[in-house]
Amino acid sequence: MKSIARYVNVSILILMMALFANACKKPTVPSSGNGIETHGIIPLPKQLDFSGEKIILDQNFTFVRSKEFPAVSQLAEDLIKSSISSYKSSEDIPQGKNFQFISDKTIKDDSYQLSVTSAGIQIKAGNEAGAFYAVQSLKQYFWNSTNGQKQNSLELACIAIVDEPKYDWRGFHLDVSRHFFTKEYILKIIDWLSYYKFNKLHLHLTDDQGWRIESKKFPLLNEVGSWRTFDSNDSICMRKAKSNSDFEIDPRFIKVRDGKTMYGGYYTREDLAKIIEYAKNHFIEVIPEIDMPGHMSAAIRAYPQLSCTGSSGWGKEFSYPICPCNNEAFDLASQIWDEVAEIFPSKYVHIGADEVEKDTWKSSILCQDFMKTNNLTNVKEIQSFFVEKLQKHLEEKGKTVIAWDDVTEDKMDSQLKIMYWRDWIKDAPAKAAANGNEIIFTRWDMFYLSSPNTDESLKNLLEFDIRKAYPAEVTSKIIGFQGCVWTEEIPSEAVFELQIFPRLQALSEVNWSANNNLYSFNKRMEPHLRFLRANNVHMKN
Repeated sequence: MKSIARYVNVSILILMMALFANACKKPTVPSSGNGIETHGIIPLPKQLDFSGEKIILDQNFTFVRSKEFPAVSQLAEDLIKSSISSYKSSEDIPQGKNFQFISDKTIKDDSYQLSVTSAGIQIKAGNEAGAFYAVQSLKQYFWNSTNGQKQNSLELACIAIVDEPKYDWRGFHLDVSRHFFTKEYILKIIDWLSYYKFNKLHLHLTDDQGWRIESKKFPLLNEVGSWRTFDSNDSICMRKAKSNSDFEIDPRFIKVRDGKTMYGGYYTREDLAKIIEYAKNHFIEVIPEIDMPGHMSAAIRAYPQLSCTGSSGWGKEFSYPICPCNNEAFDLASQIWDEVAEIFPSKYVHIGADEVEKDTWKSSILCQDFMKTNNLTNVKEIQSFFVEKLQKHLEEKGKTVIAWDDVTEDKMDSQLKIMYWRDWIKDAPAKAAANGNEIIFTRWDMFYLSSPNTDESLKNLLEFDIRKAYPAEVTSKIIGFQGCVWTEEIPSEAVFELQIFPRLQALSEVNWSANNNLYSFNKRMEPHLRFLRANNVHMKN
């Protein structure tokens, strides 16, 4: 009996060890059939299956040009042209292996089906955006097999993808006020965003440090507001530059005026038209932010009458805001927005409304009279009054208005979209949801890509589960996530790139993919790291 018991115990132990070993195995990642342990598609598609078959693309392969999706069809043909040495093209569907698009209105907007079979490649989509996203997935799949090198023939493992975005808002924010970036570099950023299926580019165009949008109506905004002497953040960058040249202040944005060294620049209307059109062709909406009533020092330096004090300055925490109690100041602010609305055809606009220093309002006789006239009981209500008035003005122009979550500190209109960033204000999302406001989630502790770029920050971002962090009444109001880059200490393109990659790819998964897995993500990132380095992108070692 002892020997039998010993046998049973040993058998149980072996079984338990086997089960434990299986439980600890890394999740299986499908092979592409090309010796690489991944299909390499980011963000991860909703459903992806390998059939076990293969296809060879060669001179017998025919690309069928699409009449339903002509622009995207051209992108797809460019991909084929850059991938194999010889192929055929046709307006009609031929016999043999071919590439074709199919318009299928039963497929939801922005969604697609992509199949690679022994018969060829087929993309089905209900709209052109969905077809575009399918081509981005295919580009990544090709790169995983070719490393961007043209082949005489290309062997691919056959796959079937059914894909759709998890959220409608898939955003990226760039602050160009603290440090400036050229129009050409913005176009490069758009290329990256579209490659990873982002659809919103939020440009923080104005702040205390600089006014970055051309104004024909108020030229002093550019003559004065677009330029500054070096500030404390520039000094930090200069100190870092002594040991790391990436932190050198970009000389393209430095000039000497009246004996003073000035930093600055702005986008002309022509620049912005180019950015907007390029983004549109990549299915990205460019959303302008003119931050007010706070963070307006650049404008107040140009037009001092905007402030309650008649000058720019600094309070206990933040800069002097514009004076909502002054009709002239509000009229000027609304005319600034009229000009911005002419330039940007976007559905959305962002009015800021964060970090407003209200002491100048408290001490203003004009504001005291304004509060009495409008039955306001405290200075917080002055901000609410301003936000609501500006919101209505912009809504009359057909715009949907966004503001930072600071507006939740007082009453707000339920049509205002709330961008939640202050992770230490725990109840702001609940307040917004209870009021009926939709929420764009960009919490400072993990969605600010200007924070230290570490393995931990990547893991926290990728594995963030909104359903565990907030109740259903909040999550049901969230329309998407956004990464934010603030550029106080990002003076160059090199530092920008070191900050965002690979967190940009992780953010794309948070916004698009139904499931996130760190091991799978890291394996799929391998060809992307090669892609980025091949394109001279600055990356961590």
